[in-house]
Amino acid sequence: MGQVQGKSRSLPVAVLAFGIVLGELCAAAEEAPAKEPPATEFIVSSTDKQCDEFNRSWVVTNKHTYRSIKVRVRWSAVGAKQMQEEFILSPSGGRAIGCASQLEIVAAEILQF
Repeated sequence: MGQVQGKSRSLPVAVLAFGIVLGELCAAAEEAPAKEPPATEFIVSSTDKQCDEFNRSWVVTNKHTYRSIKVRVRWSAVGAKQMQEEFILSPSGGRAIGCASQLEIVAAEILQF
């Protein structure tokens, strides 16, 4: 009779251990997908040409190959008021901003469509 009780205890313990291991594997699989880098890492601002002594022509480019990105920039030319503009850049697309002494990428968001 002692052997029967011992065998009946080992089955539930084995099932419980299997369930714990399976649960940990599922949790690890959910964490496994790599997150895409932030949208700002795909946005590059560069100067194109000199406009005058203080300002240069700026271009903002999306380096992502298959996602569009919504971008907000702030820029100002020497002696002019500060401007803020929001636009959507298509994958591998670019946009000329205009003449400014400086340009700042305020925000960027990868669009999910």
